[in-house]
Amino acid sequence: MKKKYICIVLASNLILGSATLAFAATDTTGAATPTGKAATTTTETATTSSAVTTTGSAVLTTDSAVTITNSAVTTTNSAVTATDSAITTTDSAVTASDSAITNSVTPEKTATKTLSLKEAIQIMKTTGTSAETAALHRQADVAVGNGYSETVSKIKKTQDNLDLLSSLPDSWVESNYGESVVEMAYQAQLAGVSSNNKKIMQLRRDFARNNTENNYQAELNQIEADTISIYYKVLLAQDNLNIAKENLTTQQKTLKNVQAKKDVGLLSKKDVLQAQSAVADAESAVRSADTKLKYAKMSFNYLLGYNVQQEVVFTDTLDNIAAAAAEAVSADTAVNNALDNRIELKGAKLAVQVYEILLEDVKAYPKNSSTYLNAQINLAEAQKTSKDAYSKIEIDIRNKADLVQDKKAAVEAAKELLTYATEGVRLVQLTNEEGLSTVEELLAAQVNVYKAKLNLANANSDYALALKSYEFAQGVGTSRIPL
Repeated sequence: MKKKYICIVLASNLILGSATLAFAATDTTGAATPTGKAATTTTETATTSSAVTTTGSAVLTTDSAVTITNSAVTTTNSAVTATDSAITTTDSAVTASDSAITNSVTPEKTATKTLSLKEAIQIMKTTGTSAETAALHRQADVAVGNGYSETVSKIKKTQDNLDLLSSLPDSWVESNYGESVVEMAYQAQLAGVSSNNKKIMQLRRDFARNNTENNYQAELNQIEADTISIYYKVLLAQDNLNIAKENLTTQQKTLKNVQAKKDVGLLSKKDVLQAQSAVADAESAVRSADTKLKYAKMSFNYLLGYNVQQEVVFTDTLDNIAAAAAEAVSADTAVNNALDNRIELKGAKLAVQVYEILLEDVKAYPKNSSTYLNAQINLAEAQKTSKDAYSKIEIDIRNKADLVQDKKAAVEAAKELLTYATEGVRLVQLTNEEGLSTVEELLAAQVNVYKAKLNLANANSDYALALKSYEFAQGVGTSRIPL
């Protein structure tokens, strides 16, 4: 009966004396730093002498798949020794047939798809590998919460059984279980059955239940951020290609005019060569922009699970996205939002609560003992981590707020620069017609317009991305945490 009862207690897998909290490390985005400490309050395990000794041919499999000879593994008081011929694999050790890997079917290319940014985000959040992974993680988090709940129930059941036995005569308990209630309670304590461990499991159970959906939302936020980023890259690549094509058309027209003037003796061969060089540069820029657009589209198709050659028409534009962007909230409001919502902060707070319980668990130890001091240090570190996490997240939010304003100002500056460059090329064209400016000056003015258009496209993209990053940082974030 003694063994039976001990098995009931130990089968609970309640080795909870060591509480390790692994929360995501605090970085510039404001996540909470892991304590990474194991606060052990109960048992230790020691191994002595030769833990395992195998002699002769420990393992031998035929057909030369794996052969281990001459004392394959020998553990002594200090080491593990394997001979030179411990493991030998032949050419036929591993063989993969043509059918070893299946289900590697490439998605079919279909008719041209029309896709807005909103539709792309919806697809990514509901289908595809990323969405499936997020759903599996949510199921795993539910299982973790259920596990903590079961552990709490097991501890309570064991404590109730011990309370019941303590109300019975000691002689009856010893005759039926082979040991006293005190001895059984001690064994249960070693197995992690304690009021403090139950409190810890209750805290972690409630934390897991309250943050399963937060974790899931954080993953969905990351999926949305990835989708937005790749969609914007395609739009930017499209804009760059269109701008490059416009520039090529302009340079070809300029070359035609220069050649005509040269033919009637108004310009020199040098002017023609300059115009031809500008056309060659413009053609090179078109080829480069086209290559970048193809790569961006293939990356987008891959992310959405399409055939990489799938034709997709993107209905949104960077100009429209930037123009439709809502005004960003103030930094103070954003900080309050983040401090209320970020799951890293909730995790750091839980760590403090757990280490407070663990310190309480060793209060009977001398205040100068290693056990008590380590528990005190662990709590202090958890408290510092929590405090630092709040500060770092506030720094990150305020920095993102400033970046949004910087990017917005950059868009306005890019628009003004384009207006200036466009007017500049108009004036140079007029003076060039009158012979008051050179072909070189005209070409330089046209290049300025080309660069100003590229600059505006990049500014619109950067502004839109900065706004989304600022928005996500005010919610649960984009990173899940272990529960």
